[in-house]
Amino acid sequence: MKGRRLGEFALIGRMAERFRHSHPRVLVGIGDDAAVLEVEGGRVVATTDSLVEGVHFRWDLCRPADVGFKAVQVNLSDLAAMGSKPLAVLLGLCLPDDITDRQVLELADGVASASRLIAPVAGGNVSRTPGPLVVTVTALGVLDGGDCLRRDGARPGDAIMADGPIGSAALGLRLLTTRPRLARRYPSLVAAYRTPCASVDLGVELAEVGGVHAAIDVSDGLLADLGHVLHASRVGARLDADLVPIADDARAFCAEMGLDPVDAALAGGDDYRLVAFAAPHAVPALEGLGMTRIGEVIRGKGRFELFRGGRRVPMPPSPGYSHR
Repeated sequence: MKGRRLGEFALIGRMAERFRHSHPRVLVGIGDDAAVLEVEGGRVVATTDSLVEGVHFRWDLCRPADVGFKAVQVNLSDLAAMGSKPLAVLLGLCLPDDITDRQVLELADGVASASRLIAPVAGGNVSRTPGPLVVTVTALGVLDGGDCLRRDGARPGDAIMADGPIGSAALGLRLLTTRPRLARRYPSLVAAYRTPCASVDLGVELAEVGGVHAAIDVSDGLLADLGHVLHASRVGARLDADLVPIADDARAFCAEMGLDPVDAALAGGDDYRLVAFAAPHAVPALEGLGMTRIGEVIRGKGRFELFRGGRRVPMPPSPGYSHR
């Protein structure tokens, strides 16, 4: 008889209890976008993530090169959320029997394309598996003088600043699964899902702007990821959904399909855009970097007030993606 299963983040929390320990080298441990380790002469940022066939991608929706490209960008986005400059990546492949050499090499081309000018592939591992393809990337970065951006630094009164557009990846997935014939009309939505690009330069710039107290990347959905910061920082938020940056193609596709682009922006995932929490005096500098003010931090741990059209509205029943 199967017992009750914990949700993704509850399970991670229980696992973290077993790994938690005090060590002078670990400056930031489990619970943030990446770990920060103190080494002689500086600080190293490390993160790892996997793309699993059938869970994170399907062969009828993307090409092997897309999978390799995205696997790197997902990890570079975590480094960006910490304000880290990428250093190198490691690639791990668990290959099923039915994958061809050509597919593997095309996947490697995607990895190379995503990493070549940013963080070279410095090594990795290849293994056989009876299950689906698993692509794991470990990314390493450095902090060059800037502050480390964390999830637990948001303060009441901070402005919530978003790097856009948000929601395009979720709409790209919906387009490919329900209206694939429209792919040529909305290429930016398809690209947002298949080959997202991490805001690497922006992350480094955020770490250099005084007054930025916290940051996170949008991977599980804007509301879900904002919730991680609110929990870690023990604060609440007031969010104006009408201010969330949404691409013109996203609005056009939603108008054609009778969808609400704001819903995709709030609960969709895979955008890998950055959200920063900054003191009011830092807002002009962040706007100069292309970010948009979408709300503010308020008192009250986990308190969330969502507004549309000037009115407070209920939270969506499903605020984001979970693996369990």
